[in-house]
Amino acid sequence: MPDKSEMTDSENEAEIKANSDEEEDLVNQELENLKNDDSPSPSPQAQQNMTGSQRSIQSSKSKGSRNSVVGDSLASVRSQSVGSPMPQFLKERLKVLFVYPLEKKYECPSCDEVLRYPVLFEECGHRVCSHCFETEIKRADNRRCPTDRGKIDVDSATIDKEFNKVILGLEVKCSNHEWGCKWEGEYQQIQEHLESCEYGDILCINDCGAKFQKRFLQKHLDKDCPKKIIACSYCDDRHLREDKKEHIQECPKIPLPCPNKCDKTLSISRDELDKHIEENCPKTKISCDYEGIGCEHRCSREKLPKHYKSDIINHVKFIYGLAMQNKERLDKHDASLVEHVNLIQGVDRRIGDLEKIAHNAMLWRVEDYTRKLKESKAGNLETLFSPTFTTSKHGYRLCASVCLNGDGKGKGTHMSIFVSVLKGAYDALLKWPFDYRVTFFLLDQNDDPNERKHIKFSIKPNPCAENEPFLGRPRMEKNASFGGAKFVRHDDVETRKYLKDDTVFIKVVVDCDGMSEP
Repeated sequence: MPDKSEMTDSENEAEIKANSDEEEDLVNQELENLKNDDSPSPSPQAQQNMTGSQRSIQSSKSKGSRNSVVGDSLASVRSQSVGSPMPQFLKERLKVLFVYPLEKKYECPSCDEVLRYPVLFEECGHRVCSHCFETEIKRADNRRCPTDRGKIDVDSATIDKEFNKVILGLEVKCSNHEWGCKWEGEYQQIQEHLESCEYGDILCINDCGAKFQKRFLQKHLDKDCPKKIIACSYCDDRHLREDKKEHIQECPKIPLPCPNKCDKTLSISRDELDKHIEENCPKTKISCDYEGIGCEHRCSREKLPKHYKSDIINHVKFIYGLAMQNKERLDKHDASLVEHVNLIQGVDRRIGDLEKIAHNAMLWRVEDYTRKLKESKAGNLETLFSPTFTTSKHGYRLCASVCLNGDGKGKGTHMSIFVSVLKGAYDALLKWPFDYRVTFFLLDQNDDPNERKHIKFSIKPNPCAENEPFLGRPRMEKNASFGGAKFVRHDDVETRKYLKDDTVFIKVVVDCDGMSEP
């Protein structure tokens, strides 16, 4: 076999990792079988196929003892493996460059690779790597040494720890030697070196997908990595490098030249560019200030003063024409204003009349009806008086009164209601005697407004001499009352919803148009 200075793996990396895991599982399973005293005996046919050592081991199991040779073989393999854990670079077949050509004694005759954790055969003294021992030799029906094809007893095979130390001490080069790494050291140090080797391939720490030598990491991050967060040199916005082009197209602080090319040396930030064009740029085309009155001239901002100087006569004509138009409009507005004033005065008078009419009604809330009716029947409370009210702002001053137990013909059976004319501050301006119709309502409080049926009583005063004490201008605080003694029966009050929450509502309306009042 020719000397080899470079060992390469014939299997892909995923398959090597799977085989290494399988190897460890096989070793564990074999040791468990050897230690299990209660395992079933093999069949007669299997016993015929056993070697002498295997039959001896099986015989020892049945007697409750273990052959000492076996105890020093695979048992020692297990203890050696536990005491000296297999380095990662021995489990995974790394690409290794030896400084000197690898001697044949260090090669596995099964896989032609460097021996990894060599297993020594007691019968012939040859060695194979532990991986080949577990995956090929132990699984073979005819277990033979791959070097001389002699029969072997796998149970007597042991890990050659001393020979393994020699292999681990062999001088090797870095696997990245061809890329410029000058490191040399012992085989057992290769894994530690590769973890820190600056010439080894790594993936970008920002997950951009790039692969490069470790020594180029900083250069990649500084110049190439699309996933690195960078800061805009104009606005300090932070974004991914791959988004830089998009950001530049929108950056508000990036300096831009004026699109009108007013100054080739001038650069303005994007957010100030519109203001420059609208307010300052001398090349921007704008309209004449007199555009609103007829001038249609447009020119650059820098030429506008010349236009004002040369077209001053035309501008004066525009101003004169506008003044004449405004005069015509003002004349029309004056005529229209007179009409509006007259209309407003008429509306004002109408509003005054409405104000007078708006005061011609009074709504009276009588609470605690049951108690007050009881007191009225007992003679302790004859009459209840409402708050005073007026028919308009400056109209008649009135007051309503109610006898809950009735008065006159209605006493004891009806509720009686009356109204009195009171002395007011504007009586001297009012028409006397008082002769306006007065209407009384007992309001229905049904929840449905469409179902309400109010009780109504109306009286039209007769302004004759006999009724002067009732309808004439008051000489005392108030005139005598007039109204209805049989306004509503007591039984009717209790029906429907006239009485609700022990409360009744009485409404008094005076049909006064307000036109005869001041």
